[in-house]
Amino acid sequence: MVALAVVFLGAVDLTVVATILPSLITDLGLNSADVDRHIWVVNAYLIAYLVSIPIVGKVSDRVGRIVTLQASLAVFAAGSIVCATADSFAVLVAARVIQGAGGGALLPTTMALVGDVVPRARRQAALGLVAAADTIGWAIGPIWGAVAVTLPFGGDQAWRLAFWANVPLAAAGMVGLARGGRAVRRVTDDRARLDLVGLTLLAVALTLGTMTLSSGGELGGTPTSGTRAFGGSSNPLAGHLLPLGLGAVAVIGALVWWERRTAAPIMPAALIAAPAFRGSLAANFLVGLTLIVAMVNVPVVVALTVASDRVSSLSASLLVPYTGAMTLMAWLGGKLAARWGDRPVGMAGLSLAAFGYGVAWSLLDADRLVLVAPALLLAGAGFGMVIAPIGSSALSVIPGSVRGLGAGLLMVARLLGMTIGISVLTSFGVQRLQMLTGDLEPIDPAPGETTGQFLVRQQRYIEDVAIPLGVRVVEETFLIAAILTLAAVIPVAMMGREPAGVEAAAVSLE
Repeated sequence: MVALAVVFLGAVDLTVVATILPSLITDLGLNSADVDRHIWVVNAYLIAYLVSIPIVGKVSDRVGRIVTLQASLAVFAAGSIVCATADSFAVLVAARVIQGAGGGALLPTTMALVGDVVPRARRQAALGLVAAADTIGWAIGPIWGAVAVTLPFGGDQAWRLAFWANVPLAAAGMVGLARGGRAVRRVTDDRARLDLVGLTLLAVALTLGTMTLSSGGELGGTPTSGTRAFGGSSNPLAGHLLPLGLGAVAVIGALVWWERRTAAPIMPAALIAAPAFRGSLAANFLVGLTLIVAMVNVPVVVALTVASDRVSSLSASLLVPYTGAMTLMAWLGGKLAARWGDRPVGMAGLSLAAFGYGVAWSLLDADRLVLVAPALLLAGAGFGMVIAPIGSSALSVIPGSVRGLGAGLLMVARLLGMTIGISVLTSFGVQRLQMLTGDLEPIDPAPGETTGQFLVRQQRYIEDVAIPLGVRVVEETFLIAAILTLAAVIPVAMMGREPAGVEAAAVSLE
């Protein structure tokens, strides 16, 4: 039970930012239109989370699962404290890196722990519970964030409560693991080695690549187009895209060169030799790339169209059908895959998710946002349904000696997709706004117009012209996400035709 609570805790912080971000932006005095900088609250966590997974996978294979979980909880709690006390955006982003580094260990290490201590006959049920804890955490995250910012005793800084709450929970988890861990047989592999050079190159490549992608939306813009039509400021990285991009390409090249020569690569060749594993990795990447779209789009479109005091609560109410359906269907998807096979269930899930996003594109209306909730329910159900099949086929080729690493690599693919997805989505949104607002006349004070009159006219322009264009961009990203979701059918077709085994059907629900 303690391990399940630990997984739940880490999953909550993956999505809690979706609904506390508007309050956080206001409290730290940030410009609400600078969305290409705000995403670093999410990206910093994701990159650290992603890079830590292969590290802790091998560390847990070497030093033991309980010790790894306790150390990870300590790092997670330390990051949460810095998040809760952050007085600037830079400090908050740095704190999210620390928090993500600790959070990245919790799910794969717990899955590996279950594989070590639970008999094969009961492993499906145990891993299903781990999966449920993770997906419920995803579902609860936006709701908990909305609750935190509306608590009466938090004031303008109530968003900090979402991070403070992690500290006693992490401490309780460490104590519970210490007590329960006494009865756990320590399973280790002293031969496990860390590819520190490769992991460092991966972290640098991800950071440079994400900075390039998320800052590229201003190319070809004017002082009155793009996010600046909403009062946003120029991205300070926009003038350094060429060196950032070239640096990312160079580091990626160095990473590929190194991984082909090192004796302990991040992704062992033995794992990627099987078509089922390669197909699962590609499908996980595409699912991560598209799954994150709703998590980003919903708070953005709500912030554009409703009063600031309703943003968190309305965002949560629209995301509940999405994450709730994902939770339910993640459990059901494992059962369906065990009976009918990974491929047909995976393809059905992707089709449903794509259909849901397509409906969201057609129904999104700034005046009736509630109409998009059923579409999000369909998309969430589809994504939940596909998570089990695209993982279970890969599990069959993961040797027990590298269970921690193998389970983590599936998460890495999905999180990599989420990280790149957020950056590309932001860059596309800013660039698309550049195109839509490029021909608009700048709003300048008219002769004889008072400052108050000018500000009223500027606000009316934003509401009547700029905001509808912003909503249109959100609509278009739902359509693009639907197309990319269907593209994931291609790697799913590479997976096996046979029904998944009992163990495989459960462990895939990351």
